[in-house]
Formats: sequence, structure tokens, C-alpha cells
Amino acid sequence: MKIYRLLIALTFSLAISSVAFAEPIPDTGWGTVLKVPSAEVERVEQGLIEWSNWIKDTHPLGEEENGLESLTITKSYEFENHVIYVVVERYRDSAGLRNHQKTFQRDVRGSYSKMFAKLSFFQQYRISGSEQNKTLVSIIPSVDQ
Repeated sequence: MKIYRLLIALTFSLAISSVAFAEPIPDTGWGTVLKVPSAEVERVEQGLIEWSNWIKDTHPLGEEENGLESLTITKSYEFENHVIYVVVERYRDSAGLRNHQKTFQRDVRGSYSKMFAKLSFFQQYRISGSEQNKTLVSIIPSVDQ
């Protein structure tokens, strides 16, 4: 009986220590959830498209150093006079996210300042606490050419 308890205690302590000393999930992405009044959908969608074009035009993509793996913007059906948008950016590593932040700092007051001035909806309609800053699960199937 003592051996059984010892084995359980040892197994439990190994499980706890492997979690405690494991590498943290890297900060490889950013995202948010927007709850947009139906009357504002057109303006928000236009802004989201302009913002995604800025990313496409200014960020390394795919296998490039600091590359963006994906940018996904999903949209719900209208309900209770609102539409929900889920925005998720994913980078290969945390350096890609840091590069995004540096590019944003450079461009927000630079050549893209007019575009960024239209994006107040990110703060206005963001569901409080919905900002995502870590990738928990990512499934990107490889495509053989």
C-alpha cells in the first residue's frame, strides 16, 4: 500500500513539475472581439479591409523572417442589432509579433496615419477583456505542391 501511495505521489509531483517548468506558450499573436452596431457594419468592414491591406503591404509574410502566418477576421450573423467580429493575427514566433508592434508604432504617425485615424472602432467596439495575446492551439496543415 505504501508503494502504491509513493507511486501516486511521485507521478503527481512529476506532472506538476513538468507543467511548472515547461516553456510558456509563446506570444505569437494578437486578436480581439468587436461587437459592432448594425448601423456601423459598413464603416467597420471598410476599416478592417484597409487595416488588413496595411498588414499585407508592410509585414513579412509566411516563411519570411518575422512572417505573418495568418490574419483571420470572422463575422457573425446579425443578432440583437449587432454583428460580432473576431480578429486574430498569428506570427511564426514572438519576434513576428514584436515586429508588428514596431511597424505599427512607425506607421501610426507616418504614411498610414490617415488609415489609422479611421480605426477608432477597435477601441470603441472591442468587448472588454477580449484581447487575445497568446496562441493556445494552432493547426496549419502543410500543403505539398
